[in-house]
Amino acid sequence: MFKKIKNIKLLVLAICAFTLQVTSQEVKSRLQGMIDIPIPGASFSMTYDPKGGPLENVKNISGYAYVFNDYRWEIEDLKMKKNGAVYSADFTVPKNCAFMAFKFYGNTENGLVTDTNQDTGYMLVAFKEPKVKMPGADLAWATFRNKDFNGQFGGYFKDFTIDGDATEYWLKKEVAANGNRFPEFFDTYFKVLKVQKPEKFQELGTRFLADFTKKMNGMPEEVYLKVHNIYLYELKDKAKSDSVENVIVKQFPKGAFLRQKAYQKIMLIADASERNKVSSQFLVDFPYTSDVPDSQKYFYDNIVKMQFGYYFETKDYKSISAMIPNMNFANLNDAYHQNISKALYLKVVDPAVIEAMAVPIIKQMQQKVNDMSYMQGLYWSPNQATENAKNQLNNELVIQIRMYDILKKYKEVLETFELLPIEKRYEKASINDIHIKALEAFNKPILEVLKNAARANTLSESATAKLKELYLKEGKKEADFPAYLEQLKKENKPEEKIALMDPVPAPAIKVQSADGKTKDLALNSGKIIVIDFWATWCGPCKKAFPAMQQLVNNFKEDKQVEVYFISTQETKEGYKKDALAYLKEKGLKINTYFDLVKKGGGTNNASFTNYAKIFKSSGIPRKVVIKNRQIRFTSEGYSGNPGQLVDELTNVINALKNE
Repeated sequence: MFKKIKNIKLLVLAICAFTLQVTSQEVKSRLQGMIDIPIPGASFSMTYDPKGGPLENVKNISGYAYVFNDYRWEIEDLKMKKNGAVYSADFTVPKNCAFMAFKFYGNTENGLVTDTNQDTGYMLVAFKEPKVKMPGADLAWATFRNKDFNGQFGGYFKDFTIDGDATEYWLKKEVAANGNRFPEFFDTYFKVLKVQKPEKFQELGTRFLADFTKKMNGMPEEVYLKVHNIYLYELKDKAKSDSVENVIVKQFPKGAFLRQKAYQKIMLIADASERNKVSSQFLVDFPYTSDVPDSQKYFYDNIVKMQFGYYFETKDYKSISAMIPNMNFANLNDAYHQNISKALYLKVVDPAVIEAMAVPIIKQMQQKVNDMSYMQGLYWSPNQATENAKNQLNNELVIQIRMYDILKKYKEVLETFELLPIEKRYEKASINDIHIKALEAFNKPILEVLKNAARANTLSESATAKLKELYLKEGKKEADFPAYLEQLKKENKPEEKIALMDPVPAPAIKVQSADGKTKDLALNSGKIIVIDFWATWCGPCKKAFPAMQQLVNNFKEDKQVEVYFISTQETKEGYKKDALAYLKEKGLKINTYFDLVKKGGGTNNASFTNYAKIFKSSGIPRKVVIKNRQIRFTSEGYSGNPGQLVDELTNVINALKNE
């Protein structure tokens, strides 16, 4: 099937062997206990020491393994436990596993950080018995380490790759050892053939496929589909692909091919009512079963999404009620987020009607949070999929609390609040306010809730006032309250260090004041300049103003600090008047300036556009802190927690003062 390997290939293999020896030595430095001859069903315990690697300073580390199991790629979690500075990592080799590659990861403020052993991998080949590898071992070894075949593994390797010759060599060994399984990976052979013999691919591929198709009787539809696709997309032989298609249609009338054709027809229907009707028939003709391949499971997710949306839009709540018990967690969460939450926010559906759907959805989500419906392909491990589901459920519970507050159902507010895990209960100031309101409705004490919110630095202005009132009732001095509040913030929380940006030149800013005069901001005055880009149409911008007012008050006597508010990206006529009226209505003692309109007209974003280019985002609110005409800090959006915003900017200002 392959030509004899030339001497150069032996050289490549020798280099690979040397590389593996080096890899083994490196593995011992951070991952110890990888057994030499892993046998399916065997369990072993490894020790992972992050010291010296990319995860050295990461608090919580997890791990998983890509496994080649019965000629299918899967993902399995490692059982990780921290023991001092190191972690134990336990793993049981799956029943038909031929190959495994371990990956360790941890979440940081800058995103996910992973360790794959300096890009050479933590890899093991499985054996049936000593010196006899499991079927699929050579195939996995050939493809996992080649960049042309390993794109599905989430960037396991950044730069490392073996070449086509080495891949061809190991693939040849797989065919020789397990030729009876060749139909399960013959498409990989074609990929290698195309890379290795591009000039002869058409000739060799056509000849091989002609021989292969003579032996396809009795093979599963998956093999026929691969042959069909190779003829159609690789060899460009439509006549042959049509011939294979006719066989597929005849032999597999309820199979993947016709399922895809039926789904594609649905996607072409523009009329919502007709699309819903055809979707319902699709579910009758092609019911969801365990035989549906992973690559087609999204058909059913999309159909459920379309049907739920259609019934919601047409107010067919009876059909929605019938759907809910049969939906998986991912479908339920999507329906809640796209329909329930949106309708509640936009106030387009009576909250009592929303409640009738939201309650059973949440109940089903609680029951199905471990159903692994987020497990598709190799994107997430089981633990990651479950953790994501739990986070999504918590997000919807927060929306549920807001719904009950609108309905003034404070008993349900308190019950739902108790469903949130402790670490999620005090994340948002607005939810703390609802919690306090519900407790007060039943004359229950609120002090502990206020203190917990203070510890999380998520007190609203009104909640801070309530805490202060209770503090003074204890006979304590008003002058001591700020120190008391700061002490609460520091409890169970290490002092945060502000990470200033490396200096980036700050573009010039020209603005217009309320009286119409233009002004160039002095960005190189030696002062610390805090800029808040906002707009009258931006809800989060306006919600952040009480916190920004507090910041202005805190530094109004400080000659080293200046705070500027700049209205930008306004679109409607009369925005200047509206902006000034809003600030006056809310009693805000801040002065706003207005960004200039660029030449040619349009929105007033002449200065902000230059900053948006630097940050690769035009989102607002946008806070920018400048010193000596250098940008040293920026943040986008608003968490809803005024104390956090004030403290963050205060810490930035103090850090710049201390430079």
